[in-house]
Formats: sequence, structure tokens, C-alpha cells
Amino acid sequence: MHTLRMQNPVVHQKMVLEICKNRAKLIVSANGSVHESANDNVHKTGLLLHKMNKHITINQVADEAGVSIQTVSRVINDRYDVSAETRQRVQEAITRLGYQPNAIARGLASRRSRTLGIVAYDFTDFFFTQVVTGAEQEARAQNYFFMLGSTNCGQGDEPKYLRLLTERHVEGVLFARAGSHNDNQHLQNLQKTGVPVVTTGYYLPDASFTVIDINNTQGGSKAVDFLIQNGHRQIAMITGPEQIKSVYDRSNGYRQALERAGILYDPDLVVEGNWLHRSGYQAMNDLLAAGKKFSAVFTQNDRMAIGAISALSQAGLHVPEDISIVGYDDVPEAEFASTPLTTVRQPMEEVGQIATRLLINHINNPDAAPTQILLDTELIIRSSVAPRKGSF
Repeated sequence: MHTLRMQNPVVHQKMVLEICKNRAKLIVSANGSVHESANDNVHKTGLLLHKMNKHITINQVADEAGVSIQTVSRVINDRYDVSAETRQRVQEAITRLGYQPNAIARGLASRRSRTLGIVAYDFTDFFFTQVVTGAEQEARAQNYFFMLGSTNCGQGDEPKYLRLLTERHVEGVLFARAGSHNDNQHLQNLQKTGVPVVTTGYYLPDASFTVIDINNTQGGSKAVDFLIQNGHRQIAMITGPEQIKSVYDRSNGYRQALERAGILYDPDLVVEGNWLHRSGYQAMNDLLAAGKKFSAVFTQNDRMAIGAISALSQAGLHVPEDISIVGYDDVPEAEFASTPLTTVRQPMEEVGQIATRLLINHINNPDAAPTQILLDTELIIRSSVAPRKGSF
């Protein structure tokens, strides 16, 4: 075996590249020596060379391709004013050298970072994970990428996240969380700086944002209409936190369905929860302890519905034989609950996809008018609803 000691790393890299072109069988040792070997192939050499070249510069790419630095920059930024033959030569040089362009520098130069921000309430929540999944799918399809931030309902964190995102030159922000009417000033301030904002999960009155959301009034009506069609007239409801817009809309759908059927609204049959299993469990216990008769319950999410079913079971009542229940969301566990849950499905991945599409449209068309889009829900019928027999 013959060893060639290389003192100049740039010359070293060029020599190895030249050897690769001639398909000589060499390997590069950890100490910078080039060894001739009869057993190793060019593919291994390329892999080792790629690992070695962690700091290849644009100047080296230009030298390798035989073009100017400006031409390499135009290829990297996908400019049209480069011939096909030159573009291919530069791209091949980039591949051979393992060159990684500096994304931040490219963004500053082109004013296009190809990066979006998404701020959500809680990435462990099914609603938001589905929104993020759809958003990322659409972003990748359009050659964009997301930076993610979770606030866990801490409104004080949101302005900080937005500041961090803008410091990293995101081109637009998708805001995906349930919210009230009075917590949007930081979003309005952001949009005034020229960064487009699209929201999901709630409306912002008197704000010029594009909104993509679910028709929750329709969803609440669908749930209660189905219970009424099965003969139920004493229908309780377990809501989410009352300040949330979707809670207001689902409750409005509940009341509209009762009104259409000529059923009086009874506030004593409505209990507030906080979306979690335990709050559904507690709310059902409160309903049972109050002594009001009811034969069915509409719960405003599936987790509370599953908690409510547990409380009924401990009270010696069965679903749907004694009490019928409809949930909301269609989380994966709804299908596999002890009693598979009838529920209202929200197309949350589609919300994320459309929201991202609209956000990118606002980036490319700054004068595009804001719009509001509501997507329909779907009633998923399983085993938790039966025709009315009596009331408890």
C-alpha cells in the first residue's frame, strides 16, 4: 500500500476529486492521507469525502464548476438567467463537493427564506396535531418548511414566539389554536409589519386576517339532530371552556337543533368541562347528582365523552342502553372505546393544508383580500346511540 501525505486540504480535496473522476480505487484516512486500495470503490471514496468536506465554500464550487461565484449563486437561488448546461455543471459540482448553502444568507440575499412559522396551543392535542400534519404536507409540496412553537394556552408566550419567528425571517405565520375575541393584538401588530397571518380555530372580529375553520354550528346541530331522530328529547350537553369560539358555535348548534324540534332549552342540562377526560367524568357525575332527567348527552369533544362513559359505568348505567352519547372530533380512541363512539368528525388535516395554501398565496400576492372559509363536518355513526327507552 502506498501513502501520499497531503498538506494543503484544498489541494487534497481537488486531487481526490480528480482521482474519483478517473475512477481510481482510493480511500481517505482520518489523518488526511490518501491510500491506494484494490478492494475499495469510488462510492466509498465519495462518501468519505462528503464527510470530510464540512466547510466547502461557494468559491470552491465555482472553481470546481469553472464558473463565477455569481453564477453559482444564481443556480442556488434558482434564477432563470443560467443556461441548462451551466446549471447542470454547477449542480454536479455541488453534489461532488457536498456543498451546503447557508439558508439564512440565501434568505437575506433573496428576501425569501422559504420558511413559515406555526404557533399552536398544544401539539399533543389531536386537533392541533392534525392541523400541523396537513400544514407541513402542503408546505413541503410548495418547497416551504415550518418552524413550530407551542404556547400551551400561555398567551404571554405568543408575542415572544412571534418575535423569535420574525427574527428568523419567516415569510408568514399560521396561528392554530382556540382563542377568544380579545387576544389578537399581537397578531394585528405582526401583520402591520408586512408578515402575512392566517388563523385557524377562531375568528378575529374587525381584524383583516384570513381564517380557515370548521363549521362548528353545523357540527353541533348534526350531533343533536341525530339524537332527536332517535327519539331523545331530554338531551344534556357537556361543553368546553365557554370563552372559546368553537364552544360557542357548538352550543349554538345544540340550541338550534332543539328549537327546530320544539324542545325547550334547559340550562340545568348544560355543564362546562375543559376538554380533558377527567372533566367529562366530573361533568357527568354532576349531571347525575343534580337529579335532572336526560336520556342522551352531546359532549363537545371525544375525550370528555369517554370520561362521561366511565362515570356512567361506575353509576351502573350502560351506553347506549340507558344513556346515548355523541362526541366531537373523531379521535383515534373513539373508534376503539369500550362502546365505539358516535361522533362528529372534523377535517383537520384539510384545515392545515388549506390554511398553508392561503398563507403562501398571501406571501406571493400581498394585495390578496383576506377571506374566511368554513369546512363542513361529518357525522360518524358507531354504537353509542340507541333509540330512546327512558330517561335518568
